[in-house]
Amino acid sequence: MTATIENLIGRQAKLDQQRAVRPSHSIWVPASAGAGKTTVLIDRTLALMLAGTPPGRILCLTFTKAAAAEMANRLAERLGRWTAMSDDDLGKDLHRLTGKVPEPDGDAMRRARRLFARVLECHGGMKIQTIHAFCQSLLRRFPLEAGIAPHFEPLDERSAAEQMLAAREVVLERARSGAAPDLAAALAAVTARVAEREFGELMRGLAAERGRLMGLVATLGLDGLVGMVRRCLGVAPGETEGGLLAAGVADQALDLLGLRFCVAALSGGSPGDAARGNALAAWLAAPEPQRMIDFADYCRQFLTDKGAPRKNLITKAAAAKAAGSDLILQEEAERLMTLGERCRAAALADATAALLSLAEAMLAEYRRQKQRRAALDYDDLILMARDLLRRPGVAPWVLF
Repeated sequence: MTATIENLIGRQAKLDQQRAVRPSHSIWVPASAGAGKTTVLIDRTLALMLAGTPPGRILCLTFTKAAAAEMANRLAERLGRWTAMSDDDLGKDLHRLTGKVPEPDGDAMRRARRLFARVLECHGGMKIQTIHAFCQSLLRRFPLEAGIAPHFEPLDERSAAEQMLAAREVVLERARSGAAPDLAAALAAVTARVAEREFGELMRGLAAERGRLMGLVATLGLDGLVGMVRRCLGVAPGETEGGLLAAGVADQALDLLGLRFCVAALSGGSPGDAARGNALAAWLAAPEPQRMIDFADYCRQFLTDKGAPRKNLITKAAAAKAAGSDLILQEEAERLMTLGERCRAAALADATAALLSLAEAMLAEYRRQKQRRAALDYDDLILMARDLLRRPGVAPWVLF
């Protein structure tokens, strides 16, 4: 049974690969490492050339230089074998590739044997490049159309990381010195929540997503981006953690009569009930500023460490003597749970806004440093090439 299933899977995979090779189809191939993606790409390139597409009109893009070199070598090796193969072996290879049996002296056989020479005669060789190399060559050819300096310098990942680190230090120095009060406040807000090591990791993470982040800031503006974050978190404009907490511990937000009734009920219960009642009584008697300070201790009387309402807020015996006390305590637990969620959302919104302020300043400094050097990093290459190709009437002539 296992062998039969494996055979079926193998035949299905072969059929899928043959469909992916057909030049008439536009294909998206998701597959894990070692599944044969490069083989399918090479076969598709060969099928395109066999169908009459000139080698110079085919563009193959990869992520790494090693992958581009491997694909070019494997393609050249395959075409070289075709020139020396016997008619029988070449016919079998073309049959496996296209799914059609070629005629012994037909056009397909002759075209296959000539492809190696056609690739060699192709000006500049076949276009098998990394994405970044393609974008760089495109921008080199059309710098004015892309709006960049013709002598731009591409930054590799290491140089870009060094430049980003230098930009970060400039921004942090401005914040520490007090020269930029907004940045100083943002830095204080972020470092109050994360350790030094975590702060570095956060900034590196933002730097890694700089292309997406710069696009959002360019489209929405920093204030618009912060507003979008707040809306996603359900935090209203002007809401802060401190403001929500102050409102949540005020007398107006509390069922004072009900809670005092529960304090009396708890005092006549078990030792655990009495301890909870004493804690509630002390917190209710405190002024509102002190209530804010002791809010976490108050919440622990109602909520678990995970923030969920406790199952037993009062023993059954004590609740039986004070009808409704258990419901009052349950309602207060649910109120505190909701208040805690809102406070955490507001804190997250404020922290995110502070982090985005630092990131926006860092990316702006990074952009200034690149402009002074006429340098473009890998993200710049891709984004600018994309914008160039999106211009009306550009794509047909810019590629070939």
